[in-house]
Amino acid sequence: MLLTSGKETHEAGDVILKEGSHGAGVYVISSGKVEISTMVQDKKVVLDIIGPGGMFGEMSYLDPAPRSATAIALEATVLELLDKDFLDREFNQISSDFREIISNLVKRLRKANQRLVVSPRRKEERAKVKIRISFKKASDFFRAYIGDLDSGGLFIKTTKSLPVNALLDLEFNLPNTQKVIRTTGRVVWTRSQDISTEQMPPGMGTEFVDMNPEDRKVLGKYLALIKSS
Repeated sequence: MLLTSGKETHEAGDVILKEGSHGAGVYVISSGKVEISTMVQDKKVVLDIIGPGGMFGEMSYLDPAPRSATAIALEATVLELLDKDFLDREFNQISSDFREIISNLVKRLRKANQRLVVSPRRKEERAKVKIRISFKKASDFFRAYIGDLDSGGLFIKTTKSLPVNALLDLEFNLPNTQKVIRTTGRVVWTRSQDISTEQMPPGMGTEFVDMNPEDRKVLGKYLALIKSS
């Protein structure tokens, strides 16, 4: 039997937990419904909808990292907050080796969730390319590679990612042409090294901001060419 230390009531639309916040509270839904979501490119992606008997918040209890998702009440909802002392006692009775296994599983689940939602929903297929690119961070230019590219933006393979919404100067040379594209990019998502894989390397997804029409036309012709080859 799970021990609880308090009760919360929420109306439809109430934010119960916010993505990126800190906390170790674990909740059980007595009545109502809760939506679990995350933001990708300023768009909400719903991960789950939980009803009575469902639980959320447990990942941040087992792995003390910022909340990976937002929880919002979809209707009048009553929550029971699990007693932290009770959880600590129960958890500490488990062997240290098994606690380590649980911690690793939670971290792996965090990574899996991020991989599922981190790739932006694109209007067009991106072309896989390997093109040298320079991007400006503060007063310094860093050199990296473009991982994939479309007319709206590109993915930069780098361990020196900028924060989401950061603006940066981009400069890259289209292969087999003399054309150098110079434009502004805005970071819309990032993938850190600790959640990267060989197939999904660290880096940042950027969208083009105010690319001049001539450069956009040249880029479109180049993309059409490599996609048809």
